[in-house]
Amino acid sequence: MALNKGTDIMIRTITFLAALGLASASNAAPVVLSPGVLVDVEGDRAFAVDPSGFTQYIELGNGAARWVSPETAYPLVLADGFLVALAAPDWPGSAVVLLLNPSSGEIIDRVSFDLPETVAANFFPKPKRKFEASAVDTPEGVRIFWRHEFRELRGAVIVETDQNGDEVINPITIETGAFDLVRDQNRHYAVPVRTAFSQPPALTVALNDNERLADISGTQLRAADNRHVQTFQALPHDTFGQIYQWSVFDRTGERKGGYTSPYSRAPFVVDDGTLVIRDQPFGYAEANGSWTERGTRLVGINLASGTERWSFPVLDQEYRGPLPP
Repeated sequence: MALNKGTDIMIRTITFLAALGLASASNAAPVVLSPGVLVDVEGDRAFAVDPSGFTQYIELGNGAARWVSPETAYPLVLADGFLVALAAPDWPGSAVVLLLNPSSGEIIDRVSFDLPETVAANFFPKPKRKFEASAVDTPEGVRIFWRHEFRELRGAVIVETDQNGDEVINPITIETGAFDLVRDQNRHYAVPVRTAFSQPPALTVALNDNERLADISGTQLRAADNRHVQTFQALPHDTFGQIYQWSVFDRTGERKGGYTSPYSRAPFVVDDGTLVIRDQPFGYAEANGSWTERGTRLVGINLASGTERWSFPVLDQEYRGPLPP
């Protein structure tokens, strides 16, 4: 079993989110730990979409849920006193943004906007189709970026010719766009970005040479909020074949604790002695031959002991269901 399957996806996700300006060593603003998981270290809270598509307010100290959104919602960003979330679309070719009260989950405002008719703004994973949305809080307001991928759902191989005259097997159609949330008194409106736009250049998850902590060997990985650094060491293991011993350091180079995982890395932050990670799903055979699976989770770990304090199941972003033969 390849236990590192999906690691590259996590790395690209953190890189993309850091590119939106959500990770800064001097900025204590909430960060997107991974798509659908927003962590506010200063507030000791997280907003995470569960497997049913509802956002829940999670206390980082004990993993308790304080509230559940009244309808399906996919958290994007905390801005202007609101939790901005993507809701289920009203109809094909549309998208809906909710502005929730972060303390109670109450819906304060609802904003609809049009998308191309070919775009399905559904954040649940679908076969051969993926809709992604992210947001950044700027001095001018919230900007929402969206991206839609579509591939023909057929069992047969499809060969097409691209604009360069080259043959492409099972081509993917990609559409992108952006909207600005504009406030007018007590209401918000979505204004499409008509001009060319680009996202800020991406930060790498692995620290550059001039960023590395001194006297610490191996690959050094930044936390989602850029306040801590993680390294890992591969160790043999009877069940998994190989596991990874993490070490977590603050920016001064002081080791704060560790954790043992089947994966060499995961999106993470540190909250007052608790390592908070978004864990990937994995499965393994027990000594008695039975099979155990763990789904995608938000996990709180005691850094001092390396043991789990709590876990919360979150929506898996990857489609893992059946495909055509």
